[in-house]
Amino acid sequence: MRGFLDKEARLSEKERRNLSILDAIRRDEEISRADISKSTDLNIVTVSNYVSKYVKSKLVFETGLDISSGGRRPELLKLNPEYCYSIGIDLGAPHLTSETSVVAVLLDVTGKVVARERVKKEKESFEKLSARVLDMAHVLVENAGISSSSIQGIGVGIWGVIDRYRGMVRYAVEDESIVSYTGLLDQLESSFGVPTIIEHDATLAAFGEKWSGAGAISSADNLIFMCSDSSCGLVIKGELYYGASKSAGELNLSPPRPDAQAEPDRCWASYNYACCMRSRGLDLGIPGRVREYIEKNSDNGGAILKVARGDTGNIELKAVVAAAVCGDGAARKIIEDAGEYLGTKIAFLVNLFNPEVVVIGRGIEVAGDMFFSAVRKSVRRWAYEESVKVAKILPASLGEEAVAVGAAALVTQDFFAKI
Repeated sequence: MRGFLDKEARLSEKERRNLSILDAIRRDEEISRADISKSTDLNIVTVSNYVSKYVKSKLVFETGLDISSGGRRPELLKLNPEYCYSIGIDLGAPHLTSETSVVAVLLDVTGKVVARERVKKEKESFEKLSARVLDMAHVLVENAGISSSSIQGIGVGIWGVIDRYRGMVRYAVEDESIVSYTGLLDQLESSFGVPTIIEHDATLAAFGEKWSGAGAISSADNLIFMCSDSSCGLVIKGELYYGASKSAGELNLSPPRPDAQAEPDRCWASYNYACCMRSRGLDLGIPGRVREYIEKNSDNGGAILKVARGDTGNIELKAVVAAAVCGDGAARKIIEDAGEYLGTKIAFLVNLFNPEVVVIGRGIEVAGDMFFSAVRKSVRRWAYEESVKVAKILPASLGEEAVAVGAAALVTQDFFAKI
C-alpha cells in the first residue's frame, strides 16, 4: 500500500497546482480566490476550477464574504479540518536518557495537532518498540474521538543512515547496530489500512518546522535543522533535499573499521577528543563533562549535585542547565563550550549552504540563551560575513514534536498533491 509520491519523481503540473493552492489556503486559514491567484501566480480561472473541485468534495468550505476593494465582494475559502487526518510518529533518538521519548501526533488537514502521545523510550529490541508504537497510534486515534477510517496515512521518523533498498537503518555514531524497519511499517499499514512512509528524523524535523514553525522559520526557503551535532535536515529552495540515495544530512564521518594491528583512533575512541567530525551525542556530552568535573573537583560540585539530588547518576542535560541558571559557573562554562563547539559545525554549513535560518533541536535547545549566545558567537567567528549576516540561528519552535509533526505533515502534503 506504499502509495506515496516518489520524491525522486517530478510532480506533475496538476500535482504542483494542487499543492500550491491548498497550501495557500492552509497558511492563510481564510483566503479569497483572487488572493490565492496572487500568491501562487496562477490565473484566476485556473484557481477557480481547482477550488470548485475542492468545494464539491467538501475539502474546502466557502465561509463568507470578504471586504470588497471595489466591485463584487470575494468569497472566502477555508479548509475543512475534519476532512481527514494523518499520524506522525517519532521513534525517538537512539541516545537514551531519562528524557528520551517516543512521540506521536495526530494532525488534521489544516496542520493543527489535535491529539498527542508521549512515552519514555526504553532500552529494548526494535520489535518491542514497534509493538509499543502500534499501541500508541491506536490510543492516539481513540483519544481524539475520530474514526480510524478518516486517517489518510502515517509517517514515521527514524534515526540513522537509511538503506531503502533493504529496508534497514544503521546508526553508526554510538555503535554499528543495524535494524530492519519494514516490520513496523507493515504492522501500521495492516492495522490502519493506509499507506506509510519512513524518513530520516532530521529531514522530517526540517519539514515540520517549515510546515508549521513560527515566524522566520516557516517563511524561510533555505533552512537547516540541526539534530544537535548528529545530523541535519535540509530545505533548499523551499523543498526537502534528500541526496542521491536519500541519506543526505549526516554530520559525521563513518567510524573507521576496527583493525587489530593498528592503534586506536583517538578521534573515535573518546568523546573528549576535540574532533568536529565525531558526534558528542545529542546532549553534546554536557552531562558527561560535568560528571568528570565533579570527580576532579568534589568540593566544587555543590549546585549541580543539589539539582541532581546528590546523585551523579541523575546529572543529565536539564539538571546541568538548571544549575547554570542558578549561578553555577562550571555548569555555565561547560554549556558555553558545547555551544562554541556546535557553532563551528554550523559555521561550516552556513558557508556551504548559505541558509536564511538554522534551527537547533532534538533536545539540546533546552540549554537556553547562554548556549545559543555561544553558538552564535562561534558562527560569527568562523563563518564568512556574507553568509552569516543573513543566517538566523533559532531554537526549534515545535520542541520535541518537530519530527512527529514533520512526519504527519509530509503525509498531508502528499495527500494535497494527489487529490
